[in-house]
Order: sequence, then structure tokens, then C-alpha cells
Amino acid sequence: AGQSAKPLLPKSRKPRGLVLGDSLKEEVPSLARRIRKHLSDRVDFQGSDLARRWKPITSNPDLVVVLGGDGAVLAASHRLGSRRVPVLGVNFGSVGFLAGVSPERATQVLDQILEGKGRCEDRAMMRAKVERGGEVLLDTHILNEAVISRASRGRLISAGLVVDRRPVCTFRGDGVIISTATGSTAYNLAAGGPILSPSLDAWVVTPIAPHMLSARPIVLPGHRSALIHIEEAGMFTADGHQEFQLNADDRIRVEASKRRFRLLVDADEGFYARLRGKL
Repeated sequence: AGQSAKPLLPKSRKPRGLVLGDSLKEEVPSLARRIRKHLSDRVDFQGSDLARRWKPITSNPDLVVVLGGDGAVLAASHRLGSRRVPVLGVNFGSVGFLAGVSPERATQVLDQILEGKGRCEDRAMMRAKVERGGEVLLDTHILNEAVISRASRGRLISAGLVVDRRPVCTFRGDGVIISTATGSTAYNLAAGGPILSPSLDAWVVTPIAPHMLSARPIVLPGHRSALIHIEEAGMFTADGHQEFQLNADDRIRVEASKRRFRLLVDADEGFYARLRGKL
């Protein structure tokens, strides 16, 4: 992880750009128009998609600008699939760890990127599979976190954690969060888990409202594989959007993904400055 050494944008032609966003946020459409006008002579824009959705992107952009909050950036990470396209998140939400650029600095940061002075961070992702009776029912790549939670009004959930085929512990409570380093500042933080630098190749397993005093978050190296076996029905959620109903005895297998997410950030403001501002 860390700052990418690869060229951010093609040099032999105008880069292709795509603007994504949430049109329900009042100022998003006007900023989308302003960005396209500001960069019209330097970027070949393929359009603007300001609808809330997770539909896969079929075009082939070199640069994606996301106007919204962290949730909009997470949606973009899924919509891009395996494409290693640099993404700039402009924050119209309440948190802004992924969408870390303010609307006021959006055009200035884009100018830096087009001048070759931009900063791009390669963020590690994880791959999660839901298995039932030996069959894989869901296979997804995750930027922030996978959440295993009890069913609505259901019993407490028991989740047994196995790392590299070695039993570690069993969490009993409202559920478990498996978070990447990038996602450590999201649900994991709200549940009392530790904050990790996004440059770390690691993830965190954090219990949700555990009904046992000994239950504590566990930090694992990113190259380890983990298996979580649940004893009761529950719900699996990926990055706050993708949901899947779990049955008792389902298994969730988590491992490092070969995909990386290329996040463009403000070169004048690093992770710790953003962290200090948010906390």
C-alpha cells in the first residue's frame, strides 16, 4: 500500500473522465457542471451519472470523480469492478475519510492531478465469500468492511473465528465486523475498534455489542485467511450496501483481494491531518 508509483493519467491523449454523484445532495449537480466546464479542454468527459445505484460501469474512464460522501465512494469501488482507475472523492457527507476533498478545493486538486502533482494511494481490499453446504453463494470484493449481524429481532449470534485453519475464539453478541485498514475509521471505529493507518496491510475483527467481557477486537495481517462460522441465522452486509441473508451454519471466508483501490487524495492534506480534523 501507500502512494502509487504508476502514472496517474495517460500522457499520449486526453484522459477520459467520468463524474459520479448523488443528485439528492443539493449542490452536487452544480459542482458536476462546474468541474466539467473547468476541465473541458483537458479531459474528455464520458458523462455524468448522478443517480444512486450500484450498476456496473460499462465505460472505460481514466479518472473518476465522485461527488457525495464515503458511501458514494464505496459504491464506486464496487461499480468499477477490477478496473484500477484513480478515484477522487469530493465530500458532501458527514464523515469524509474516503471522500476527503472539500467541494471548495475540488477543482484545485483536480488541477494538481492533471499537472502530475496529485497523490494517489493504493488501498488494500479484501475478498469475502459466503458458503453454504460447500457451495459459494456470494463472492464479493470489499473496500471498507464486511458485517455479520443477527437477524432483526433474532437471537444473539455466535460467530466462531478460525485464522489459517486454527480456531481463535467465538464471539457472541449482535455480530462481528471484519474491516480493512481503510475501513477501520468507519463502522469498526463506532464499535470501539482501533484506527489503522490505511497504508497497513491488515484487517480488524471487531465484535458488535458482545455479551462477553473478554471479547476484544483482533488485528490480523492482511495476508491471513479467516473463516467465520455462524450458528444462528443472520445478515451479511458488504460496504454498507450489499446485503445477503445468512442461514444457521453458513460460513464466511475472508482473504486478501488481488484488487486494489486507487484513491486520489489532497496532496496538501494527509491521512493524519484528515483524522485530526474528523476526531
